[in-house]
Amino acid sequence: MNIKLFIFLVLASACSMPVIAQDDFTGQWHGENKELSMLDLSLSQKDNRLTGTYCYIAQAGNRLDCPPDNEINIHGIVRNGKAEIVFNSSFGGKNGHAELELNGEQMKWQLIKAPVHGDYYAPLDYVLTQQPPATSSITREFSTNKFTVTITSHCGDFNAPCNDMSYLGVRRSDHSVIALKGKTLQNSAGEVVGAEFNNGNVSYKVAYKPVKLTVSEGDRVLVEQAGQWVNGTL
Repeated sequence: MNIKLFIFLVLASACSMPVIAQDDFTGQWHGENKELSMLDLSLSQKDNRLTGTYCYIAQAGNRLDCPPDNEINIHGIVRNGKAEIVFNSSFGGKNGHAELELNGEQMKWQLIKAPVHGDYYAPLDYVLTQQPPATSSITREFSTNKFTVTITSHCGDFNAPCNDMSYLGVRRSDHSVIALKGKTLQNSAGEVVGAEFNNGNVSYKVAYKPVKLTVSEGDRVLVEQAGQWVNGTL
C-alpha cells in the first residue's frame, strides 16, 4: 500500500473516533460550609459534554438558588480533566461561568465569571464530595397559618428512622425560604413520631400525628402552630 495513502487512512480513522473524556463528572455532588451554605450539583456526562442542575442554598437557608422542577441549568465541556460550565440562576442571572476539577471523590468549584442581567447566588470557590447512589426519596408537605413546609426522607420510607431528612420552609408573608437538614424522632417504643432540624441554636421540630410545627431557641418557644397535611394524610 502506498505509504501516503496509509497515513491518510490512519488520520481519517482517528478523526472519526468519538471524543472520549478521561474523567467522568457524572453523579451527585454535595458540599457544605459551616452550616451557612450548601452547594449541590447533579451532573451527567456523555463523551465530553456535560449537563446538569445547580442548586445553591446561602445565608443559612434564607436564599435558595435552585432550578424549578429540576430544570437543566448547567451546560459544559470536559477538557484536560476539567469541566468548563455555563450556568443560569433562578434569580434571573444568566451565563455564569465556572470551572470544575476532579480530585478523586472530591470536586472543586471555581467561579470564573458571575451571571449577568439579573441577580444570582453562587460561591466563589467550593469543595464538593461525590455522594453514593441515593435510595428513593419520599416527600410530604403540610401547611400552617403562616408557613408551607416540605419534608423529605432520603431513606426510602417516611415512617422509618432516618438520619438524612430535609426541611424546606416557606413563610407566606414574604416568601422567604429556609432549608435545613435533620433526622427523625422516635418515641420510647422506637416508632417514628416526627423529625427535628437545627439552624444553629434554633430547633425546628415537626410532630407527625397530628402535624405541628414548633420552633424554639433553648427553652424559649418562638413558633408553635398546628398544621394540615396537604394530601390529607401522612
